[in-house]
Amino acid sequence: MLFLILALLSGVVGGLIVAAIPESRERLRNLIVILFTALGTLSCWVVGISAFSGQSIMLVGHIAGFTFSLGPDPLGALFGIIASSLWMFAAVYSFGYMSEKKRHRTYFTFFLLSFSVTLGVAFSGNLIVLYLFYELLTFTTYPLVIHERTPEAVKAGKKYFLYSLSGAGAILVAVVFTYSMSGNLSFSDKPILAGSVDPRLNWLLVLFIVGFGVKAAIMPLHRWLPSAMVAPTPVSALLHAVAVVYSGVYGVLRVIYSVFGHELISQLSFGRVLPWIAAFTILVGVIIATRQDILKRRLAYHTISQLSYILLGAFTLQPLGLAGAMLHMISYSILKVALFFSAGIISEQTGETEISKMIGVGWSLPKTMTIFGVASLGMIGMLPLNTFWSKYYLMQGGVEGGRWQVAVVLICSGIVNAFCFIPTVVDAFRGKRTEGVLNKERGKRLFLMLTPTAILAVVAIFIGLWPGSVWPGVEAVVDWFF
Repeated sequence: MLFLILALLSGVVGGLIVAAIPESRERLRNLIVILFTALGTLSCWVVGISAFSGQSIMLVGHIAGFTFSLGPDPLGALFGIIASSLWMFAAVYSFGYMSEKKRHRTYFTFFLLSFSVTLGVAFSGNLIVLYLFYELLTFTTYPLVIHERTPEAVKAGKKYFLYSLSGAGAILVAVVFTYSMSGNLSFSDKPILAGSVDPRLNWLLVLFIVGFGVKAAIMPLHRWLPSAMVAPTPVSALLHAVAVVYSGVYGVLRVIYSVFGHELISQLSFGRVLPWIAAFTILVGVIIATRQDILKRRLAYHTISQLSYILLGAFTLQPLGLAGAMLHMISYSILKVALFFSAGIISEQTGETEISKMIGVGWSLPKTMTIFGVASLGMIGMLPLNTFWSKYYLMQGGVEGGRWQVAVVLICSGIVNAFCFIPTVVDAFRGKRTEGVLNKERGKRLFLMLTPTAILAVVAIFIGLWPGSVWPGVEAVVDWFF
């Protein structure tokens, strides 16, 4: 109970302290940020391990006849561990990245507040609490999206805000209908709507998928995500490769397995369409990504594609498919954050954001481009990177569910991923290195940015070589729903 409270409050308390610290007190501010982020991360791991072992941790309150509960099951615990762990890396990276930027106090205040809200989404015990934190996440991340205050950033923030609030409105209507059908909104090992035969279930599922699908960037609800890449690189990496988009993915997983249940979903006509929506998003997203010359926009469209890998695994309604989805949720986030961090270093050290102008950049940023190359191999799904195993189980789940087309989609997307990333890495080291090329990976600022990036690449290889290290969490989620 104590660690659940610490996890949820660490970001709020830390954010309020940072807001009270003068802008000039950089060292004190950084110390507060890392201490409270570490406290939240450690608490999440303790809560997560307890949830994986079957222990029940719950905070419950009653207001106006409604029950508000916080209590992670294995799915919420896994999301919480992923988000909090990557927040630590983003905090260290931000110290370097933001050192030459403006409005540090505003950035780190909302950085920490968003941390707590994301954990609130992960640890929600019922639909009401999930909806409230999901809505609140839009408000705490909006200042980060528009942090640069440029006309382009403000425009992107407006689009993000409108898309997110529209999705949240659909969820609210769906929650009301769910309560009217079942009289229950709590997550447990038994789905909320289990055994229901109401003819409105298909439309209810549509509302939920549209609502959560906005942040999950399911096509055609994805258009806010590429625009939001104007945010600072740590924001792009964390909030738009983990926190915000994963909140949408997490919401969809909750709907499939905690609200409807895999047995009921398989009986609904719209439920049978969902795998094809995910497959379409996977292929179209990565194809569009290959046509983007701005590196962060390429990564954004690639994010849209990769998120639907997780959804496709969930939509197979098979234990192996769900296992693949959970493995990809872990593996993809590590690699994508490493890719965004690398893109940020390239942009900050060379001033280049267009891929076509990055020929030879590997000679001045050899470590950065090596890490980028390693992460790129992971996006293709090659050993010894961790995503090999997630794609293997996704294919197994598709075949087990009688959908061999899933394997074809994943193979095709892997091939397109190779065209999306490998030429960029090759071009970075193209041409003969000359003596006049300077090594731009020096200094304290670069050390703070490069170190977390390199560690993430090492972690990805470690999981690829030893997938059993993350299997207990994956197995706990699968056993909980099957």
